[in-house]
Amino acid sequence: MGMTRGRRPVRARKGAYDTATKRGQVMEIYSDRSDHFHFILFTGSLTTFIKIKRTRAKTSDTAGILHDYQREIRHLSRVPLTPVSAREFWVRSPKGSWQFFRVEKDLVTEIQPDGSGLPGIPATPVSGALPAGDTDPEKASSKG
Repeated sequence: MGMTRGRRPVRARKGAYDTATKRGQVMEIYSDRSDHFHFILFTGSLTTFIKIKRTRAKTSDTAGILHDYQREIRHLSRVPLTPVSAREFWVRSPKGSWQFFRVEKDLVTEIQPDGSGLPGIPATPVSGALPAGDTDPEKASSKG
């Protein structure tokens, strides 16, 4: 028996695409690779891999995002980080508001739609909350 994942996030993808195009050139991913990311954003000297997700409830803090979307963030974390690449996780609430997060090796940070940091918002360490996707698989096994 197959697992359903719900409806395709058509409005979420459209809204995310519109936001991303304000930052640079966007390549939308339609294949099975969208399990890891939905868009590749090309700006100046940075290539950003973006995963989007709809949520049924407003999750307002980074720790909640880490908890609620472990699988999705883990998949996005498989995209290698380099000095010219970044990974972002975007979440759309039922009311249409967005939250944006940068996914680094050991930290997740809430960011603004333009990719810049939010003043006064600290990064959240992923250790203990989420096994990083680019670490040793033996060390990344979950506790339960």
